[in-house]
Order: sequence, then structure tokens, then C-alpha cells
Amino acid sequence: MSIPHVAGQFLIAFIASTAWSVIFRAPKRRIALAGLTGALGWMGWMLAGAMGLEIVGRTALGAFAVGISGEIIARLWHEPATVFLTPGIVPLVPGVTIYSAMQAFVVGDYLGGLSFITQALLAAGAIAGGLAIATTVVRAALRSQRRGRP
Repeated sequence: MSIPHVAGQFLIAFIASTAWSVIFRAPKRRIALAGLTGALGWMGWMLAGAMGLEIVGRTALGAFAVGISGEIIARLWHEPATVFLTPGIVPLVPGVTIYSAMQAFVVGDYLGGLSFITQALLAAGAIAGGLAIATTVVRAALRSQRRGRP
């Protein structure tokens, strides 16, 4: 992948997440940070693709990146993590896969449609799992830090 391609992908993910943060009425002073969270998640998704992972692995790594960055930004700026996590996952939502499933069902390819729906459901689970693991890691690290452990 070339640098302009990666930069373009970063920008598009940033814009998408920023737009959703406006729709979800995030605090105006935090909208750009919510966009950054989504863009970082998309970079995780692209990195997973470069490592050869398929949609579920890509989505899990992207969601993990959203979770880590969103939780850290939330702590730094004293905002609820959902301000950053909700718009941050938007680029990871498997919309094309769901569209492909519906299209397959419409033309009568039920087996193909089930395959796409299964991928979409697994990707949705990967989003939830990636966010949950990231949140747990950040909170455990902060708890450990408060107790004075290295």
C-alpha cells in the first residue's frame, strides 16, 4: 500500500467518524478526537489486512484499536468513553457485507446470503469483543498504575 492510499483511507475514516460524532451530538470540542479514534481504528483494520487476516480478524483488531485509543482519550480529556467509542466503530461496521447478503437473498442465492450474514454477525461480535478487551486492558492498567505497580 502506498502512503497516499493509507493517508486517503485515514482521512475518509476520520470524516466518517467525525460525521457520526456530530449526529450523536458529541461535545463540539471533542468531535475531532472522536474522528481520530475512528481513523485509528481503521488503521488497525488495514494493518490486520496487511497481516493477512480476514474480515473478523480485521474487525477485531480495528475495534481493539478504537477501544484503546477511545479509552485513553476519554481519560485524558475527562469525557465518557462512549463519546469516542460510538463514532469510532462506524468505519468498522460491516455494511457492505450486509448489503451483499441482502442482494444474495433477493436473487435467490440463499447459501451465499447465509454466508454473508454469518460473516457480518461474526464481525459484529468482533467489534464487541475488541472493544471489551481493550476497555478491560486500559482499566486494568490504570488500576494497576493507581496502586503503584509497574
